Amino acid sequence: MALLPANKRDRILGGVGAAALALAIAYGVLVWQPRRDELVVMQAHVDSLLVINQRAKSELAQGKTNELKIQADLLTADLKVMRLLVPTENEVPTLLDQVSTAARRVGLEIVDVQPLPTLVGDQYEAFKYRLVVRGGTYHQIADLLTNIGSLQRIVAPINVLLNPQSDTRLVKRNKMQNLEARFEIQTYVAHAPPPPPLVKGVPVKDAPKPGEK
Repeated sequence: MALLPANKRDRILGGVGAAALALAIAYGVLVWQPRRDELVVMQAHVDSLLVINQRAKSELAQGKTNELKIQADLLTADLKVMRLLVPTENEVPTLLDQVSTAARRVGLEIVDVQPLPTLVGDQYEAFKYRLVVRGGTYHQIADLLTNIGSLQRIVAPINVLLNPQSDTRLVKRNKMQNLEARFEIQTYVAHAPPPPPLVKGVPVKDAPKPGEK
């Protein structure tokens, strides 16, 4: 059996040491270990939330990407339609060929074409031409104007002027008054998009200044 300290001072110090050891054991069992277990559970929960949050961000980014791709495809399709209605180049031979075809479909011929001054706007330019058709009836000319207005690109017949023809033989033959139609057509050409301001790989300091070549 262990001997107790002989003097009072040693007994007091021994009691204090035993009490401190008991207090440390009690703290470890009653406070530190439960708190440590709680922290481990909380850390696992935080890690789980981080994984879920990262996954949600990834799915959200993917969803946004798909949505932007769909919007880009729709805008591209709309742009293609707009380029058919309002091209970026004024293809005069193609336009006049389409108008001549529209006239022949109703039995008429374009006998004169004169270009008119161009109207320049912020987003587009308006091109105008004066046309003359002779020998058509009211119905034929109306059908011609309808055909021109139905072309794939935007072409608007405007300023229509009708005059009766003086050849009475045609009137007796067709039993209808033949007309000379003078009218204008107006079409639009969109401005081409500007080039990128800087070439990739060229530093800003090396880019040419305004007025320099």
